Amino acid sequence: MNQNTTEPTVVVETLADVPEHVLRGLPEDVRLFPSAVDKTRLGVWATKSILKGKKFGPFVGDKKKRSQVKSNVYMWEVYYPNLGWMCVDATDPKKGNWLRYINWARSGKEQNLFPLEINRTIYYKSLKPIAPGEELLVWYNGEDDPEIAAAIEEERASARSRRHSPKARRDQVEDPAGSSSHVGPFRNLMVSARVYLCSGFHQVLCCEKVFSPPAGFS
Repeated sequence: MNQNTTEPTVVVETLADVPEHVLRGLPEDVRLFPSAVDKTRLGVWATKSILKGKKFGPFVGDKKKRSQVKSNVYMWEVYYPNLGWMCVDATDPKKGNWLRYINWARSGKEQNLFPLEINRTIYYKSLKPIAPGEELLVWYNGEDDPEIAAAIEEERASARSRRHSPKARRDQVEDPAGSSSHVGPFRNLMVSARVYLCSGFHQVLCCEKVFSPPAGFS
């Protein structure tokens, strides 16, 4: 007897699905086109040369507890001293910005961005020059990678410099409760068919290694 089986419907992102505010917010040196690493998703592609060390962000999304998050693909988890770990969730395109469309690299050779948390906010920074026609792809090597370690230390040094600048000291006197410059830990709970985080998260900017990269990632 023949049995009919229904294949799950694969939803493919198109430009028609992208909210207008996301398109308006795109920097002039990137555009959205179908991704080369995930055929179901759009990706962010360079239209002009992007220099090494260029910073993009912040990553925008709804702030919520992990128990409120339905999908781990489009989110980062950031530690807030008064709130604990909170998710910045961009699953809903209407709640995110263009950084939501940057995809995950499948290998170290593909990676050209890395994530950075500054003042409880996630940014992406270019790890190498990116040529026109290349897709922007991120991964979490953290301080195991000498180049990323140097870039993170550069950000920390810059944060320390700003924190001790005359303007910062004046602001601290005027507003003792004001925010200070901070480069610290965050984690990602992203799970997909291509990338499975065995431990459930990455503690990217801490020395302790708490994740396993996917098989074949090099």
